[in-house]
Amino acid sequence: MSRIGRFLAIVLGIVGYAGPLLTSPAQAAVTREEVERAIREGVRFLKQEQRGDGSWSDVDNDAHTGSTSLVTLALLTAGEPTNSLTIRRALGYLRNFGPDELKSTYAVALQTMVFAAAEPERDQLKLVANVEWLTRAQIRPADRVNWPGSWTYSVIKNRHGDNSNSQYALLGLHAANEVGIPVRPDVWTLARSYWENCQHRDGGWAYTPDASSPASGSMTSAGISSLIITGLKRYQGQETLVGDEIHNCGKGGVNVDLVRGLDWMANHFRVGENFGHGQQWRYYYLYGMERAGRLTGRRFFGEHDWYREGAEKLVHDQDPLRGFWRGAIFEQDPVVATSFSLLFLAKGRSPVLINKLRHGPKSDWDNDPDDIRNLVGVVSRDWKPLLGGQLLTWQIVDPNVSTVEDLMQAPIAYFNGHKAPEFTEEGEKNLRSFVEQGGFIFAEACCSSKEFDSGFRELMKRIFPEEEYKLDTLSEEHAVWRARHLLSPDVHPLWGIEHGCRTVVIYSPEDLSCYWNQAENSPANPAVIKALRVGQNVVDYATGRELPADKLAVREVKDFKPDSPRRGALHIAKLVHAGDWNVAPLAIPNLTTSLRQKSGLDVVINHKELFPNDPNIVHFPLIYLHGRAAFTYSKEDTDAIRRHLTPGGGTLFADAACGSSSFDTSFRKFVATLLPNTPLVAIPRDDEIYSKKVGYDLADVHFTKAAGGGVDYPQLEGIKIDGHWAVIYSKYDLGCALERHQGLDCKGYSYESALRIATNIVLYSTLP
Repeated sequence: MSRIGRFLAIVLGIVGYAGPLLTSPAQAAVTREEVERAIREGVRFLKQEQRGDGSWSDVDNDAHTGSTSLVTLALLTAGEPTNSLTIRRALGYLRNFGPDELKSTYAVALQTMVFAAAEPERDQLKLVANVEWLTRAQIRPADRVNWPGSWTYSVIKNRHGDNSNSQYALLGLHAANEVGIPVRPDVWTLARSYWENCQHRDGGWAYTPDASSPASGSMTSAGISSLIITGLKRYQGQETLVGDEIHNCGKGGVNVDLVRGLDWMANHFRVGENFGHGQQWRYYYLYGMERAGRLTGRRFFGEHDWYREGAEKLVHDQDPLRGFWRGAIFEQDPVVATSFSLLFLAKGRSPVLINKLRHGPKSDWDNDPDDIRNLVGVVSRDWKPLLGGQLLTWQIVDPNVSTVEDLMQAPIAYFNGHKAPEFTEEGEKNLRSFVEQGGFIFAEACCSSKEFDSGFRELMKRIFPEEEYKLDTLSEEHAVWRARHLLSPDVHPLWGIEHGCRTVVIYSPEDLSCYWNQAENSPANPAVIKALRVGQNVVDYATGRELPADKLAVREVKDFKPDSPRRGALHIAKLVHAGDWNVAPLAIPNLTTSLRQKSGLDVVINHKELFPNDPNIVHFPLIYLHGRAAFTYSKEDTDAIRRHLTPGGGTLFADAACGSSSFDTSFRKFVATLLPNTPLVAIPRDDEIYSKKVGYDLADVHFTKAAGGGVDYPQLEGIKIDGHWAVIYSKYDLGCALERHQGLDCKGYSYESALRIATNIVLYSTLP
């Protein structure tokens, strides 16, 4: 029996199920709902299989401690709460065993991953003991065993190491290190040397370095991940940090071995088999593929979207009744196959926080390969209470060939370089559209390059040619300086572009990426800490600390092309005033597109810009008033709006951009003049405007953190005329939210909630 077979058959305690493999023909593209359902059913199956003592499997302790750790890790990754009865019982069982009782590299490594994922503070001493055991178990040059730097099955080094044991040992050490348990630097160095030396000439890895051992998908995934893990701890290329200065800036180095491994994966990509071994260890391989794709930031291996293809295969291979997966030979135990499947589905769907953009010239986009990986890692650790066990990831995207939907998989698009950045005309159009759909651009001049700085400024002029979208310095009052850490422009100057309600581009003309690239090697360096804090502030400002949707969530791209008004179609007018009236120019197009697509309402996409005294106002039953600064209307304008409401029967819908106090004060004064005998009142919770009688049930809308957070009814006010709300006002923002603005300083509602609230207001205004 081969060594990986022993891993699955002995260490994890496999009990074979009789019967044929479950297969299904190719199906349509997988959906988020299908994946969520598959995960739920897989979790249900595993929870049903738990034994009374908290373990899984029914063989000797040495075996099912590994199996129990694997299942527990899968459940935690799939979102099972740490305080659930299933996890509490599993952790209670695993805590009975120290590394000397476990005796197995796999079992110790998997237990380490569980303790690090669940309650690392409580299990700190156990994690330290496991790290010490794994360190002792690594084969050293003095051990007189082949392949120093690798691991075999136990701390007893009576045989050579292998790539499967070695992969899991590194995963355990990495998990412990991520929660603060130190690992000796020479462990990473020796392991990296091992993985570099045992790679095949074609770029793949096999189970052992023997030339006769065939390269496989599972072991090549292991090699890629292991190079990344050990590289984070050691590899720097020519770039070094001396004091607070970067020497050989931007020469972080391209790892040729890693590139060859990725090329091998692209050329041998499969999801229906483990290339090199057919159906053997296919689920073990898929979990490895997920890790390789995620750690390298690859959405694609070659032309293959590895997560979508793998998820589609798993969804259709799942047992439709009991919710398990079952593989061939050593993966016939559905507990094992289901655990690996859940790890792939749950980890691979993780939200993408930042897209790192590929651009020309040549490879100037990737001078520091670990920059965004390290920044996202810091943000993930900082956001841990928000994530509920999820991961945040990053990926590489080429806007020249990708779609806007691809760019929208992440809320932030990042790029840097030394030379003037080169995008095609299509790429530049995609970046503009990405911003108009709610995206955010973060850029910096690697090594403070003057050539990049000049080229970037020209690029922004092409993408945002309008005068009002000019790149300018961010003032000390800008929210980015307080988004996470208290900073100021004299700490690290930043530039930005304002677009509508928000800053949509933030640019650093001084280097950040080289310091991010050194974050694993020099985490305590003051210059590294400062650069990471600047990066965190930009990320928190851009996202409002709101989690991105997972990979398979549908990204809706709105088409804002003008359309000709149709007879009888609802056309919304937007009132012009001096208080920054058009701060959210795409709010109404976003709303009306949704109304047309989801509610079937015959509505004109683009709003009509009108002054109140325009005689055409009579053709617009719904008029919208929005802004973020103080405003006033003349007596003639006020009289025109009053006539539109009574006896005209129109509706005035208004909101304060990002909860602007200046606009709010002005609006209340305006309404007191407009309808002096009928003051604004709170619209009661039992009003039909909040109910399905009109559109959506609005009992659970989400307030932004700046508005206090939480879930509740909207806070709307209004004035009734003849039993109908003729004025509907929100002191909290709706318009900016409709542009998907997520800034930390914006008091309002989430995009989805704003869309529901505004939809109800529009539908209500059309009622007889």
